[in-house]
Amino acid sequence: MSKIYGSGTASAASVQSAKPANSISVTAYGAVGNGKKDSLAAFNKAIKAARNQGKTLYVPSGNFLLSGVLNVTGVRIVGAGAKRSVLTSTNPAGGSINLKGKSPALQDLTHVYANTGKRDGADSKNSITVLGASDFSIRNVRIVGAGTAGILVRDEANGGTISGNVIKNTKADGIHLTDGSKGITVENNTVKQTGDDGIAVVSYHKDPALTRDIVIRNNTVGYSSKARGISVVGGSEVTIEKNKINNTEMAGIYIAVEKHWNTRDVKKVTVNDNTIIKTGTRPTDDHPNVLVFADQGSIDEVRFTRNMISDSANAGIGVWGDGQIGNIYFTNNQVKNSGAAAATFKKGEIHAEGNTGF
Repeated sequence: MSKIYGSGTASAASVQSAKPANSISVTAYGAVGNGKKDSLAAFNKAIKAARNQGKTLYVPSGNFLLSGVLNVTGVRIVGAGAKRSVLTSTNPAGGSINLKGKSPALQDLTHVYANTGKRDGADSKNSITVLGASDFSIRNVRIVGAGTAGILVRDEANGGTISGNVIKNTKADGIHLTDGSKGITVENNTVKQTGDDGIAVVSYHKDPALTRDIVIRNNTVGYSSKARGISVVGGSEVTIEKNKINNTEMAGIYIAVEKHWNTRDVKKVTVNDNTIIKTGTRPTDDHPNVLVFADQGSIDEVRFTRNMISDSANAGIGVWGDGQIGNIYFTNNQVKNSGAAAATFKKGEIHAEGNTGF
């Protein structure tokens, strides 16, 4: 007897399990999703075949074990759904999925570590590492646990989208963009319980270029994260808009130049329509909900507009440091229920208009 679904639509299960057109399956190359057999060699064969044939690589439902780093060069990998297709890295020292080349992509799957190693900054311990790729895409991927970052973008990656992902329990940043990367949109992600910043744009003096032209939009960030919610620590032309940031141990939004990490200057950052609630909760710190800070270099042309800043453990807004702080604009922002002063301006050319609460 055939089964009829309402409104002529297929079930959610059938939609999620559909194999994309013009694709090949990893199982055709020996991958086994039983959670017992290592499938790294099979994935490598399948990636090579997909690249040679110009096809998408499909990962069906199952738990596929990977014993080492997986290199994905110029290939689109699509699963049957983030709750159905699971890649489990069994080596805590080397489990990153590396995206390289032109138009690599990961979509509709989960990547987890069976166990995570000690945090030491090794890229091999990231969940996903974008290494100089162009036009890359990471969509609807669930990341649970990483010895370093959830997603790290470096090596002057150019053009990409990180969208609709869930990232939690990383030992370093949830999403980290650095090393001269540019033209990247980070939107509609949930980033929580990270060991460091939720989403970070960082430029070091050792980098080949400034990290720039970044949009961070409609993300939900925080929920017991160990450092800042969204940060720009060296960078230019960054837009931070319509994000919800809650319960971080340090500032919810942090715009900075840091001597300790020898980061570059900050210029042209727009912070619009964000909600920042109850951040700066670490007892040993004095971070406000929003902090602009420089202890070297310069920060200039930073604009805060229509942000809701409330229930801070310390001040609502802070601007200070021994570096050069130029024009900082606050327009139509609202500060409520600050644990200390609503706004503390110790440095910079502050332009304030239409704000409430300070």
